Amino acid sequence: MESAGLQLFEAWKPQLSPHDRLVFLCGSGNNGGDALVAARYAYNAGYTDILLILLPKEGSVSYQKQREITQAYGFETLLWDSSQTERVQKALDAATWIVDGLFGTGLSGALGTDVSLLVELANKSPAKKLSVDIPSGLGDEVPVSSLHIQADQTVTMGLDKLAMFHPLSRAACGIIITVNPSFPPFLMERQPAAALLCERNRARIGVLSSHEYKNSRGHVAVFSLSEQYTGAARLAARASFFARAGLVTLYCDREVLPIAASEAPSLMVKVYEGQALPTYDAHLAGPGWGSGREALLKTLMETGTPMVLDADGIRCYAQMIKQGVVLDHGPLILTPHLGELRALCDACSLPFDALDTPSSFFTTLEQLSLRLHATLVVKSSLVHIAAEGEKIIVLEGLNPSLGVGGSGDVLSGIIAALLAKFSDPVACALEGTLIHQAAGRLAHQSRCYYDSETLLSFVGKAVGEAEA
Repeated sequence: MESAGLQLFEAWKPQLSPHDRLVFLCGSGNNGGDALVAARYAYNAGYTDILLILLPKEGSVSYQKQREITQAYGFETLLWDSSQTERVQKALDAATWIVDGLFGTGLSGALGTDVSLLVELANKSPAKKLSVDIPSGLGDEVPVSSLHIQADQTVTMGLDKLAMFHPLSRAACGIIITVNPSFPPFLMERQPAAALLCERNRARIGVLSSHEYKNSRGHVAVFSLSEQYTGAARLAARASFFARAGLVTLYCDREVLPIAASEAPSLMVKVYEGQALPTYDAHLAGPGWGSGREALLKTLMETGTPMVLDADGIRCYAQMIKQGVVLDHGPLILTPHLGELRALCDACSLPFDALDTPSSFFTTLEQLSLRLHATLVVKSSLVHIAAEGEKIIVLEGLNPSLGVGGSGDVLSGIIAALLAKFSDPVACALEGTLIHQAAGRLAHQSRCYYDSETLLSFVGKAVGEAEA
């Protein structure tokens, strides 16, 4: 606990100013003890404007020891009670920093009513918030919709926590700093990982050989472009070109053939009306489909061609599964957002709350990838990649500028281009996502905010960086 509190303070210290008002919220467990230790180190370093707000429980032996030490320091202290709401709110509003040491990773349910009020008061405060180990209220088995601290920064001990990486909990952690409070490295190495956090932000796809030409760089067939949705297919198809595909054929409905042909001179544009399909290196299906594509999806899957399935294609697939249709297929990558992921859960008869807690979210991704024999690329502020028999990979994009209509179509086009060239769906999903993230960073640096047409213009540069 002493080491954890010191590591917490050292990670936090560079952000402190001499006259900061520091308020520590201390539970009666290890997190509360860590916070008390950090308060003491802050005081010793000259940050003396400190208030401790303690939960009224006796607590663990270690916590009690730290409590006795801080009492000797004479810190201003309040025991939390809901009758002091007004006083506590004023204290929190006057703080520069609030240190959250209320609860740790052992939380098994939502916060109680009395503590919830304290958390609500802390969240309302304009002060910056630092959480010890994990924001109080988050836990592997706790629904992410439950009340929790909204931290600006989290200093976590030893290893990153699963509960931090649900799509709806990551933002509550703010900047995550991982420190080791003297845990033996060999013990941490033995700790089984529920998922793998991707620590690089540059894709690796290798340089094209000097003898490559259009036929050897991969031929992607994009099945899209209904009369109602003409933009999605064009974005996906052009993204495949920028991601090094040599040839792209676009299949569309007859009524939009003239528009498609005139807008995309680099594409071979065709109408699919049930004819035998030539051999392609990869299929991309779903962007801009609309409804009523079940027969087409069945035909495409029966070819065994590697496929990326996106957007309306995912909902079509889910509906067919729900109806009991058995669909054999070749290598398959699904790129759902959270709504489409819920449709897949429903189709596979998974519980309604299957995605609600961090633990069940990760378990559900594993079950779906196994059940569907597919690689999942789940899109949110994070990206989760799940494949049969593999650890889930988490990518921290955290680039809200990518949250724009058509961005997902660009991603699917990038992945399809890689799938046309390489045989490993997981590698294509990972490197394609990294390219998409890099294009978003480049676009944001250049334009700040942008549309998906602009994003396209940075895909080629991101691919070039991935070749380095």
